[in-house]
Amino acid sequence: MRRKYFFFDIDGTLSTGLTTTMPESAVRCLDLLRQAGHFTAIATGRLQASAKTVADRYGFTNIVADGGWSVTIDGKILEMQSLPASECIRFVDWLRGNGIPWAISPENEKLCVTSDRNYLSLAPENYFPVLWDPRYDYHVLDHLYKVYFRCPIGEEEQMRSGELPLVRYNPEIVFVEPKEKQRGIRKVQELYHIPDEDIVVFGDGMNDLCMFGLGWLSIAMGNARDALKAKADYITTDVDKDGLWNACKHFGWI
Repeated sequence: MRRKYFFFDIDGTLSTGLTTTMPESAVRCLDLLRQAGHFTAIATGRLQASAKTVADRYGFTNIVADGGWSVTIDGKILEMQSLPASECIRFVDWLRGNGIPWAISPENEKLCVTSDRNYLSLAPENYFPVLWDPRYDYHVLDHLYKVYFRCPIGEEEQMRSGELPLVRYNPEIVFVEPKEKQRGIRKVQELYHIPDEDIVVFGDGMNDLCMFGLGWLSIAMGNARDALKAKADYITTDVDKDGLWNACKHFGWI
C-alpha cells in the first residue's frame, strides 16, 4: 500500500469536544496506521506548545499548529511565525480604549498575559493559566502568537480587528488566530515531495475548511459543521462513534 500522509484536527476530530480525550478506537486506529508505515500529524489552530501536549500523549511527532503558521517534524520546530505584532498591538490598544478585556500569548508557552484584571473572570477554565501584571507593556513586543478578548456572539462586527483572523472559542471569548492550516500542510508536502493524492485531511470545524477542496482526500466527521460536510470527499461517523476507525476501515488503511 502506498504511504499516506494523514493530518488530523484535534478538537471534535481526534477528541470529543474540547476534552483532548480520544476514543479508544481512535487510539487503536492511529497505532495501526503507524504500524503500516503511514505518516500521522496533527493539524490544529492551537498554539504549538498546547498542541505538543496532546501530540506527546498520543504519539504524534509531527504537528501543524498555530492555524498553519508553525510546523514541527520529528519533534523539532521547523517554522513558527508570529502574528503581525504591530497590527495586534494596535488592536489591543483599541480593546483597552473601549474597556474590552483582553490577554495575549507573547511566547510559545501555555500562558496568557494581561494587564486587564477583568479578563481573569472570563478566562476559560480549561485553557491556559493567566498571568495578571498591571504594569505589563505589550508595546515592546516584536512577536506574539495569540490575542484573546471578550466578544459576545453577535458583536464580532463591532470589533476593529482589521485583517486579523478571528476564531470563536466560546460564547464569550474570541481568539486572534490564523486559519491557514493548508499553509503548514503545504510546507510538509514540499519537504517530502508528496503528491496530492497521498494526503488525507480530517476535520470537523469551520477552521478546517481551508484544508478541504485542495486536491487532498478530505474527510469530515459525522459531528462536523454542515459547511465542511458540503466540501468533504467522504463523511464518516461522529468522533465518539468510532469516526476515525470507520473512515480508515472504509478506505482500507487499517
